[in-house]
Amino acid sequence: MVCTGLAAGAAVLGCVLAVIAWQRAGLPYSEDGHYFDGLVNYQQQAVLVYTVLAGAAFVLALGLAWLALKTRRRAP
Repeated sequence: MVCTGLAAGAAVLGCVLAVIAWQRAGLPYSEDGHYFDGLVNYQQQAVLVYTVLAGAAFVLALGLAWLALKTRRRAP
């Protein structure tokens, strides 16, 4: 039961990070790789970091879901 909850949490985290990466990738960046709207300065390289973190969260979610399924089948 714990693995299932952790898998769901990791999947939600992966979805949130993927949405952030998608939104940041759509911003208009300057030739230096900066987006500045007067309040916030975003780096274009951060999109790659968010994408990698989202992928890692999805892999963790899949691993935990597999572990939860494997331990559930063993239980009587």
